[in-house]
Order: sequence, then C-alpha cells, then structure tokens
Amino acid sequence: MNILVIHGIGNYRSSVSADRAASMLTDTWSEDLRKGAFPGGDLDFSLSVAYYAHLLRKSSAQSAASDSGFSDDEAQLFMAWAKAYGIPVEKAQGMATLPFRQIITWLAKQENRTTEAITSLVVRFIREVNEYFTSESKRHQVRSLVENEIKSKHPDLIIAHSLGSVVAYEALWNSGHPVESLLTVGSPLGLRGGIFDRVVPGPVEGLGKKPDNVGRWFNVADRGDIVAVPRFLSRSYAGISSDQEINIGLFAFHGLSKYLQTSHVGQLIRFGDVTVRD
Repeated sequence: MNILVIHGIGNYRSSVSADRAASMLTDTWSEDLRKGAFPGGDLDFSLSVAYYAHLLRKSSAQSAASDSGFSDDEAQLFMAWAKAYGIPVEKAQGMATLPFRQIITWLAKQENRTTEAITSLVVRFIREVNEYFTSESKRHQVRSLVENEIKSKHPDLIIAHSLGSVVAYEALWNSGHPVESLLTVGSPLGLRGGIFDRVVPGPVEGLGKKPDNVGRWFNVADRGDIVAVPRFLSRSYAGISSDQEINIGLFAFHGLSKYLQTSHVGQLIRFGDVTVRD
C-alpha cells in the first residue's frame, strides 16, 4: 500500500531543510502506523509526506503563540471558529476588542486543559489557516507542491490532517489525479464562515462534495479535537463513506501521531470500515 500524508498545522521545522523535515515526519508517522494499523507487520506499506510548512512560514514575531497582533482577517477567522465551537461570544464588541483571553479561559475550563496549551494550538491554527487563504501566492505554491506529490507518488491512500485536509481537498479537485481513498483526520473543512465557504470549488446550495477523482472518502475526528470544528464533515460534504467521532486519548489534543495509533484508523486503512472500538 502506497500512502501519502499531507500534514497539518504546527509542523514547520526551522532548523532543517524541507527534505529533511519530510524525512523526519515520514519516519515518525510510519512508526505510528506500525503501532496502530499494522501492529503485526502483516501488511506492507510505503509512506511519504507532502511537506509544505516552509511555504507558509511567517516571521518569528508574527508566529508567536500570543493573541497580540491578530490581523482583522485572523480575528474574523477566530470568531467564526469560536462560534462554531459553541463558545458564548455573542457579547463580543467588535474585532478591535476581541475577547481572546476570555474565550481561551472558558475553553480551557471546558476541556480541562491549560490555557497555555489551548493558546498555542489555537493561535497556530488561526495564523496558518489565515496565511493559506489570504496569501494567494503561498496558497498556489502549497497546492502545486501537493498536486505534484500526488501525481509523482501515485498513492493508494491519502491521509490528510488538519489544515492538510483543506490543501488536499483543493489539490485533488485541481489535479484530477485518481486516488482510491482519502482519509481526513482532525479536519476543519466544515468550518462555516472561515474555511467551508472559502475552499475551491466552493459549496453548491450549502453543500460541498467528494472530489470526483477520489474513490472513497473517510473522516475521523477526536471528541476533544478543537481544530476539527465541526467534527462530522458528512453534514457539509456529500459522498463521505464513513464519518466517525473517536477517542484518541485525554491528552492527545490534535496531533496526528495518536490518530494513526488508534484501531479505528487502522481498520479504515486496512479494510475501509470500522469494526473495532477503542
């Protein structure tokens, strides 16, 4: 089985080249799959990573995990995410006085996590997604890189995590290259007012759909994954074969590794179905 992973947020490696970063992630996620999908080593697979994080990078000052300096576009995306998550933001008095810390504090209490951990993840998510959608040149570069990886690697399965699911969706539609299976993991593709309405091609009559060149589309999201908002993509996209809410662990948060180690993801990769419950 030939697997191509399209990574999500938080994977920029400043100290190494893009090729080295891709190699490091390949080693890590291959090992994760051996623990989850292929624990007995009874099925051969080859995994590669479409690494694009270097193309979306910003200056260290811009990338700091802080709410200070949110642009208007970032603030709008943040509010769309907060509302979709169900955070009570009705009393927010405009973007200039965005109640970032109050929202983060509320969410940290709800999810029983530290404000530092929530802040780091949310700011990274908002800034990387915003950079993808507001910089047309970077968006084109990222999508072209992923399209080329799809065409050159000929994957049987694409695993697209987080922001990578957004990139994969657009790249698959644009490339037309046939892929047997797409597995989106921790995906924010259904976020209305921030992502769902901005992907290309856009929704028709309020509904997107599976790329025509994809055979089967599976989606999984952890119950506590604050990036995967909303978790059930089948409510926004037609043609999804399986749409599962799973549990990857209390402190796993959003990272791809824990997803790849679950029996749910293993069953989907091996059999295209879920018959095991964690």
